[in-house]
Amino acid sequence: MGNNLEFPHVVVTPSRNEVDFLPALVDSMARQTFPPTEWIIVSHNSGEESSTFLEKTSEKFDWIRIITLEDISKRKRGAQIAKIVNTGLSNSSSDWEFFSKIDADMVLPDDYFEKIFHRFLDSDKLGIASGSCFIFSNGKESIEKVSDDHTRGGLKTYRRSCFDDIGGIKEIDGWDGIDNIIAQMKGWETHSFKDPKAKHQRRTGSHSGLVFGCFESGKFAYTMGYFPPFMIARSLHRMVRKPIIIGGISMLIGYIHSLLTRKKRINDPEVVSFLRDKQKKRLKPW
Repeated sequence: MGNNLEFPHVVVTPSRNEVDFLPALVDSMARQTFPPTEWIIVSHNSGEESSTFLEKTSEKFDWIRIITLEDISKRKRGAQIAKIVNTGLSNSSSDWEFFSKIDADMVLPDDYFEKIFHRFLDSDKLGIASGSCFIFSNGKESIEKVSDDHTRGGLKTYRRSCFDDIGGIKEIDGWDGIDNIIAQMKGWETHSFKDPKAKHQRRTGSHSGLVFGCFESGKFAYTMGYFPPFMIARSLHRMVRKPIIIGGISMLIGYIHSLLTRKKRINDPEVVSFLRDKQKKRLKPW
């Protein structure tokens, strides 16, 4: 595949004491056949070891910038990550055409961005895209499966015109699903491609334990406005994967907990209706 790519591309990576994972990501980013114009790593409440590593890394590569955020908040997924990413993007010095959010625990193949951008060049309708990611489990490679139109939160790349059209990243739990829905609603394509394939150094949602990660996924589903029968079906489907049964139960409890506590959800009936119509269609074979 020829590299005929010429446009500004910004990457933002949220980081909080990720020194165990960042070296592998930095190495893989430096080897890209089409490297980013600017890579902004947002260090949020990181300790001395991580901060020292990031400082040395930015000194080594002039296209890497470190933004430091200090507050009293605990580590969370969802809205907190969206806010951190927006902070990083707002500090970009580039008039970018494409923007990628890459998590600190990813390792990219050398041609990751080259392949992703050729996907964009193949279709003017492609607004948000990601590759797939895998983990090593019991010595075997295991793909973290998602539906084809759901881009991976840790590997997302946005076309600028699509990003502007959807109003950017919403600082709300479930943002990385909501942006796909809004983009589709506005006529854009969103796609998670099997190739390129990145290595995920830890399983999605496992930082605080897989069971709690499932609970959070249920909460985010409520925030997005999931159709209740679809949520039940999703929880049942989750029960056959590790942690078997309890993962699906925890997901459903997270949804119900948010319902009972009246957790804030997306305030856009059109988006919720669009999402539920999609989910109803997926339930028809049942």
